[in-house]
Amino acid sequence: MVSRDRLRTLIAGIALTAVVVFVPSACSGDTTRNSGPWSYAHGEYSFTQSDGKVLQPVIKVIDVSEHQKSIDWQKVKQSGVDAAILRVGYGYGNEDKYFKENLAGARVNRIRYGLYLYSYAYDTEFAREEANYLLKELKKYSITDTDVPIFYDLEHTETWDGHKMPTDAAAYEKIAKAFFEVLENAGYTNVGIYTYANNMTSRMNSTWLRAHTSWIASYGDVLSYNFKDYSGPRAWQYTSTGRVNGITGNVDISVFEPTFFTGSTITR
Repeated sequence: MVSRDRLRTLIAGIALTAVVVFVPSACSGDTTRNSGPWSYAHGEYSFTQSDGKVLQPVIKVIDVSEHQKSIDWQKVKQSGVDAAILRVGYGYGNEDKYFKENLAGARVNRIRYGLYLYSYAYDTEFAREEANYLLKELKKYSITDTDVPIFYDLEHTETWDGHKMPTDAAAYEKIAKAFFEVLENAGYTNVGIYTYANNMTSRMNSTWLRAHTSWIASYGDVLSYNFKDYSGPRAWQYTSTGRVNGITGNVDISVFEPTFFTGSTITR
């Protein structure tokens, strides 16, 4: 993901032991979806790390925004992507220029989708504004499934329009709690935090934040973040330089546990 015309700098995760427990697969499968660390057999993916550990079952998920420009979603579907996380916007009142198009493309091609909002909140009031803006967007586009995965993208950004960004865990925790409260009161409970691994050991290092961070960016070929204090389904964004048919240029690719999308009626 990227902030407003600014590529974020993510640091490959800290040297911790992965706690994802999956069973290796010895089955051969659909060669059109067998690429790099990904293998596909009997209707599901597995992901083999460079250390030989196999994460299974998992799904292949991309996240996109206006920075990918126009996307050929039919080709994305045919490439074997299981789901897409679409950026709704950033801050509040700032809809992603391609959100409408991306949402339509995912729906027409029956690609499961989740949503994310890139935060610029510096206090709880701003966080509530972001949450209420997101609710307006959900209503605007008739997204009524309260199980849809929603991610609050918390990163350490540069100052925007004179707003001083939070620098410590206490501030981030108050912001995230305010955002979660608004969405949960509206019935949306499949809500989590997205951030990068280095953030979780520095300015976002708190038990509550770790317990609500379901999607982590830790670039490399081995999952090194251990999801301490978090007990739900997990997601690992392992690259920002992935290539997928239908998308011009690079795209983020993640390994998701399938249960993020158990409420979805859309299948591949």
